Amino acid sequence: MSALTNPHRDYFRLVEAFDIHAASDLVVELLDGGASMDWVTTEVLAPAQVRVGELWESGSWSVADEHVATSVTEGALSALTHAATPRRGDHTRHVALACVEGEWHSLPARMAAAVAGATGTVRVTMLGPSLPAEQLHRRLSAGDIDMIGLSCTMPTNLIGAARCIAAAHDLDVPVIIGGRALGSTPQRAMALGADGWAVDAKALVGPIPALAGRSSVVSSEVLMLDAVDGAIIALAYDRIRGTFPHLARMTPYQQARTREDLGWMARYTAAALLTSDVTIVGDLLVWLRALLRGAVSATVITTSAQLLADTLEPQAALGAAMLRQAVGTVEMDMAGSVGDDTL
Repeated sequence: MSALTNPHRDYFRLVEAFDIHAASDLVVELLDGGASMDWVTTEVLAPAQVRVGELWESGSWSVADEHVATSVTEGALSALTHAATPRRGDHTRHVALACVEGEWHSLPARMAAAVAGATGTVRVTMLGPSLPAEQLHRRLSAGDIDMIGLSCTMPTNLIGAARCIAAAHDLDVPVIIGGRALGSTPQRAMALGADGWAVDAKALVGPIPALAGRSSVVSSEVLMLDAVDGAIIALAYDRIRGTFPHLARMTPYQQARTREDLGWMARYTAAALLTSDVTIVGDLLVWLRALLRGAVSATVITTSAQLLADTLEPQAALGAAMLRQAVGTVEMDMAGSVGDDTL
């Protein structure tokens, strides 16, 4: 084991400094010191990346900061993979990993592929980010892949996940799926029709799940919410400005961002409707409340969501009901808190 006393802290300091060379040297030093590939990946790299995401979500880091920090860990993972010597052994299966259609956050899948590949027990092929379902179907039709692992980070890409699962099942290829968008229980994975839910790379080297025979139909209402019409967003925004006249003081940039937030609410509602999990859109409202604290009242956020639901009602009644349910839950939580910042 390396002489480093706190590799988690030391590694993240290098991520904060955007020092890709020192970060790569550190993880290789850990490996040379006796740490396993699995340990370095799951206990050093992965927690650092979670922290990067938290800093972005809180508004402390910009998207540019997040991208540079992610590139540091991508480089460190490449160095670690190159330095690790896979255990010799017969491959018991061929597993492919891919990010679902629309998902560009490929680092979690690459980490899982590196850890599983280092065991020497499975052949692992990484198919890359945002793989369209039809292209996944084309690759799997070669017949040499025993199982496909899918990764999904953003809830708005769960529709793409459903498409990819359907493509694999059309060829009788079992599917396991993991990632932050799946939450902390198997419920969303099962709702999408997956055969298994993965919390780490161990699922790639464990027993291949049986085909569950489930199917997930992406309804026209879900598709409508995911690609919500700009006219609906504009109408909802006009209703919000009518309810909160002081929002007219916002700059054109702030007004555009507000309309974007309404679009995200609709897309998250689509994911919630697809998986029958209202917490997906509820979590978005809670995040917006925290992100905009001190600039926009939490009441403005929940009322805006309610007005969006009213606007969606004629074309997406189920989605409107789910959005209202999320608003009700958040408002109940707000009722027990003190010190709502208002504008």
